[in-house]
Amino acid sequence: MNSNQKEEKFACFDKKDLDHFHTGDLSSIVFPKLKKDVLKKRIPRIEFNIFVFTKKNQIVLKNKLKDYGENETIQRNFNTFSGFIHYISPFSYSTIENEIKHEFKEKFGKILVHYRIIDFIFDETPKEGPVLKYYYLALILNENSTKNWNFTSENELKNALDEAVCDKNVKKILKNVLYNNLHRDFINQTQFSQNQEISKQIGAIVGRFQPFHNGHLQLILTILSEVNFIKIGIGSSQYSNTKYNPFSYDERKEFIILSLQSENVSPDHYEIYPLPDLHNMKKWVVQVLDVFGNFNIFYTNNDWIRQLFKKSGKKVMTKHMFEFKKFNGTHIRQKICDSESIQDLVPTSVFFYLKKIDGIKRVKDLFQIT
Repeated sequence: MNSNQKEEKFACFDKKDLDHFHTGDLSSIVFPKLKKDVLKKRIPRIEFNIFVFTKKNQIVLKNKLKDYGENETIQRNFNTFSGFIHYISPFSYSTIENEIKHEFKEKFGKILVHYRIIDFIFDETPKEGPVLKYYYLALILNENSTKNWNFTSENELKNALDEAVCDKNVKKILKNVLYNNLHRDFINQTQFSQNQEISKQIGAIVGRFQPFHNGHLQLILTILSEVNFIKIGIGSSQYSNTKYNPFSYDERKEFIILSLQSENVSPDHYEIYPLPDLHNMKKWVVQVLDVFGNFNIFYTNNDWIRQLFKKSGKKVMTKHMFEFKKFNGTHIRQKICDSESIQDLVPTSVFFYLKKIDGIKRVKDLFQIT
């Protein structure tokens, strides 16, 4: 590295903030530290590890790095795809995925398309120091893209895993993957999704809808053009009359019903459900699956939530259908507090319902109280 190049900065955090990682909202808790300081002072950092499989259930391991002669075995050369997460401002969960995709392309020469989070684990050892590591499954459909790596069969991996020289969490997670057939399920679902028709299926989305705006409406109408039925979850349903959640579950439900009525969407094509916050993302995902019951496709623009639902085995679609800077609840509530018009940001039916329930005044009052 020459004097004009910037030193590497790792993504770091305080151990007291570990619980925040369950929310996926990392912007306020992750900070940059120079690589040399992180390693010397043992500052908690973020890393990743990916178990790359082929469609033939083979795991892809790095080429042998050392020559152990007759003792050269998979146990001595067990090396999966891993690395550090560098800090980029503004930092978010998406930063982690983007770093992983970048590193994957550098190693394989291919864009990482099919991947799913397995877990994230904090560990502290004398050798590694304090590390929070994200673990993923990944699938490559073209095996020719891994010419410089080794293919190891599922059975060979099982036989070698107990004696393999690697991190204990890697062993733990890989055993879970192999003996619970998580890799097979992942491969089958990925291949099935490529051939599956989206139409004639049930879609699902979750939002707080504080308030329901034109971006939400456009999103739902687009999804309904692809599926026959949509399940709509109202998040943070237990909250109301606060700065960030001024409207109750019943009021937000009415926002949605009135908006879809105005677009002539039949009630036979949607259902609305309350989804209270649990302040634990893993438990929240389980709750969503339990409350929604049967559905095929989960729609979200949130990278962290997308990974959690992919981990649950659901097909996940991204729908960037509107301008987030313009159509988002925080922006709209701020405009209300600044006495600016929001009539072009929300459906007409929502605008008049807000006036009916004195919602504009409520937002202003709550903002001033806070």
